[in-house]
Amino acid sequence: MLISRNGKYQVFDIGTKMYHNYCVTFEDKAVMIDAGPLSERDAIEKNLQKDFIFDIDAIFLTHAHGDTAGNAEYFSMLFNCPVYCIRDSLDYVKKGTCKRPSKDHPYIKKAGAAGSIVPKLPAFIPYEACQNAEVLTKSIAEELLGKDIRLLMTPGHTEDSISFHIGDTALIGDAAQFNKRVLAPVFVDNEAQLGRTWQALTDLGCQYYLSAHGRPFSADEWLNPSGTKS
Repeated sequence: MLISRNGKYQVFDIGTKMYHNYCVTFEDKAVMIDAGPLSERDAIEKNLQKDFIFDIDAIFLTHAHGDTAGNAEYFSMLFNCPVYCIRDSLDYVKKGTCKRPSKDHPYIKKAGAAGSIVPKLPAFIPYEACQNAEVLTKSIAEELLGKDIRLLMTPGHTEDSISFHIGDTALIGDAAQFNKRVLAPVFVDNEAQLGRTWQALTDLGCQYYLSAHGRPFSADEWLNPSGTKS
């Protein structure tokens, strides 16, 4: 489903109701942003076809969790394209795993009884190792999506989380989610980092924040959740 069109850029939501990943097209290039979990593979593939996206030039990952990187190897092989992530994600993506929170993790303890659910989430399920993953650099991003793309380090949910800013749109992975209002992700590795990330992202003033969970939302919805005018 086409979400936004900004000059030479188009952004499609190719995910499902549970997990959202996206495709950004620029001139003759198409880049998948996150690859979704194993359980949603068929649905994502059908959504690509519905939007007449039959070729992908690269896959960019926002972080190495199983619900964002789970299908990276599959779609990389299907489209014969490279997978890119930041250096801190690379070993995890190549092994098909991620850093699992221990029961002593501060956020797990803070969550109390609900914290026991976190290690069982799809985010922490092992997935297919992606041996052809490479480090994403600014020059690679610009080669595929033009000079206007910005790579932003946005840690908090995980230390290796990044976002992509293009025009009036920011693709933010699990930095936040929209469920009636903007909320923190279910799991937060570092609350202080997440606070700084939220400040940096809201400062962008985007019309569209596209997260891995929930519908797109605007800067105004983020800053004014009650709907009142600032």
